[in-house]
Amino acid sequence: MANERPDILVAIDLGTTYTGVAWARPQQKQVLQSPIQIIHNWPGCSTKNEQKVPTCLVYNNDNSLSSWGYLCEDDDLEEKQKREFFKIFLDKQTLEDAHREGISRAPASVQEAQKLVSAYLCEIYAHVKSTVELHTGIGHIGWKELAVEFIFSVPTTWRSQDIINSFKKCIEDAGFGVEGRRHTAAVELTESEAAAVGTIKNSTVAFQAGDIFLSVDAGGGTTDLALMQVVEPREPFPSLSQINQVDGIGIGATLIDQAFVSMINSRLGQFPDLVQQLPPDCAERLVRSERYRTTKHKFGERVYQSTCYKLTLDGVPFNLNHGGARIELGRIVLSWEEMQSLFDPHVDSIMRKIREQLDWMQANGVTRPINYMILSGGLGSSKYVRDRTQHEMMTSTHPYAQKVKVLQAADPQLVVVKGLLLDRLQKLDSGRDPVIVSRVARASYGVIYKTKYNPDIHYDEDISTDPFDGEKYVTNQIDWIIKKGDSISTHATISSPFTKKVDPKDPNRSWDSIVMISDLDRDLLPRNLSQQGAQQLCVINSNLAGVNHSDMTKKRKPKGLFFHGKKFYEISFEVRAIVAPADLRFELWFAGQKFSGSHEPIKITWDREGAKVGAK
Repeated sequence: MANERPDILVAIDLGTTYTGVAWARPQQKQVLQSPIQIIHNWPGCSTKNEQKVPTCLVYNNDNSLSSWGYLCEDDDLEEKQKREFFKIFLDKQTLEDAHREGISRAPASVQEAQKLVSAYLCEIYAHVKSTVELHTGIGHIGWKELAVEFIFSVPTTWRSQDIINSFKKCIEDAGFGVEGRRHTAAVELTESEAAAVGTIKNSTVAFQAGDIFLSVDAGGGTTDLALMQVVEPREPFPSLSQINQVDGIGIGATLIDQAFVSMINSRLGQFPDLVQQLPPDCAERLVRSERYRTTKHKFGERVYQSTCYKLTLDGVPFNLNHGGARIELGRIVLSWEEMQSLFDPHVDSIMRKIREQLDWMQANGVTRPINYMILSGGLGSSKYVRDRTQHEMMTSTHPYAQKVKVLQAADPQLVVVKGLLLDRLQKLDSGRDPVIVSRVARASYGVIYKTKYNPDIHYDEDISTDPFDGEKYVTNQIDWIIKKGDSISTHATISSPFTKKVDPKDPNRSWDSIVMISDLDRDLLPRNLSQQGAQQLCVINSNLAGVNHSDMTKKRKPKGLFFHGKKFYEISFEVRAIVAPADLRFELWFAGQKFSGSHEPIKITWDREGAKVGAK
């Protein structure tokens, strides 16, 4: 499938609060000119033609699904349970933090969060399928026969392979990549990288080769940052290079909503007699109202400037007035300063992350300053956030900050999903070149190997005698094939060669290789398993069934005084690592070619603890 031109490409940006989906039908010629279709005919969205759908589910008392997306807004929640924000709880650390803080609506376990994500994605899949069928006329049977690629992004804060594997299982359980024999589903880019791709491919900025920009994708639950340098600015094949590891923080628009609910409840709670006259979920209704959402999204825009904002309270008489709670004619009054107080703590946190990027550039001798900072995402589309960020840059004493131009992406809420599609379309058109041609490794990866024993350099090591050649070898050594901070070219081959000795009478052609992972700085990496700092990430089973003795090298054990040397064979192969932005994959290569037989040539068994390395 990897070498097959897909009939349909579908990109999914599963967000904490809203989810975006776009698709394209790659043209035979001029692939990059293939129209990108944004799905906006979401069930329950009326005539608003919303570009995204709420990441939300409502369950009945018997745990059956009652509604999803926009349909949740019209669902009667009495004796039902609304589930939101479940995506972020695939991260065990985030879930444990939520339990410590007493957040009652958090899932009980990561497994429950996985079920919620799968259930939601199942509805997304069904709607995507029906929409593509409707707009292409392919029909139900045709869908299964088409080559369909589903492309997903993930938050930059998901640093461990364990979370990625969990998310991939949710995708599969929802039906993506499994209904047709030519269907595939992959996790391709982090959200910050997809935003950077969408920026360079869709921007009105006249980028020059060498320009540096910081992509800041501030969404509902996370803010993702990617520091990029323009390698080639010209269409149709612009290219970018990562300068630093992508980074992220658990800050997003949902925290503003939570702060708003707390502020309203705190104000109303001072007046028990008033509370008796209000609906029990007054603040929750208010945060879901169109008036509040408009006020939040438009806050900071010149034409929307006001000293106060009046929000209608749902389920409250229009003639209700209360001076203490500042309610006028059924509307609660918020000052400009109160609205500002909802934004500022979270903008301050984002600014600290931005300053960390600037400090890293200065400490690592990056000679060019940042030319542009591109804001995207729901929170990133806020005029107030943009103006605050620009002000912070202009007034900063940091040498890398003062010349930064802070811009908003052309289509800030869709830049991630468009970036996913545009990156794949460019690879199809160019044959192999993605937009991001090099990236920075976020962890170190090594393989366990043995080497011939040398008493001059090997002390207190594990030593064994090879039964085939009779030589002494030092075992449990670690060959770090990728080191944290390495710049990895898209075209670079990252591989580990293996040579296995084979008994002529043994039909087995299957061997295990152990992959290690470490989050330590490159200068502190352990050399062997007896040293601390590395954990087993996975076991790779390489199956070369079908390879004959004629494809191997014949060897003979050296003769002894009273016996003839024993004959054996040596077989050499490579395990190649494909370090994707948000994933890690492996391929088996033999005799200079990717090996594929009548069986699965390579099988990965992930280690639960090692796969968690990188999680914070």
